[in-house]
Amino acid sequence: MKNLLLFTLALFSSGGEKYLSYIPLYQKESYFKQKVYVEHNWKSFSELKEAKQIVDPNNYDLHLVNAALFFATNKVREDKRLKPLKFSYQLRDAALVHSQQMIEKKFFDHFNNKTRQLHSPEDRMKLFGAEADAMGENIDFYNIDMPSKTTYLQLADKIVDEWMHSAPHRKTMLSKVYSHLGCGAMFEESDKNGVRYIKATQDYSLEK
Repeated sequence: MKNLLLFTLALFSSGGEKYLSYIPLYQKESYFKQKVYVEHNWKSFSELKEAKQIVDPNNYDLHLVNAALFFATNKVREDKRLKPLKFSYQLRDAALVHSQQMIEKKFFDHFNNKTRQLHSPEDRMKLFGAEADAMGENIDFYNIDMPSKTTYLQLADKIVDEWMHSAPHRKTMLSKVYSHLGCGAMFEESDKNGVRYIKATQDYSLEK
């Protein structure tokens, strides 16, 4: 299961569409790609029937996974009487590409030494056009038993709970500094010893 890392730095701004093109699941149309962030908060999202479905790592809605992580984070923040974070598709895309790279290139780190253009969190943010004065990143390496009996909501809650039980990651999630959030997570393609691993990234920013 469980490895966690944190990175925080200053950030500025810049197009990483070619890296998104390497993710077939990203190309699929889904209500949860964009519209859900406009029409729902964490409470109404948690009542959606899709969010309560069992997630099948062999056939899952990538955008629903990402949205579940986003809303699970805002649930925790509101429980602590903090403002919910606003959704940023630039941050979501940067986070997702990093998770995909960690799976494809077989590493677990904030720094991508396999793809120069995506080396640091700052590089990835700038590539996807995020403009901010400050930035934070959490990553996680989690697994679920197979065959899956875990819902999208449960998966997101478990990953967020892991971050909450790590002091530096908790600090990032509950920070009053950031205004925007994007989450990106992907399953590996095959099981290992009866479990399926998922790598997840959260990217935070304070917009200028």
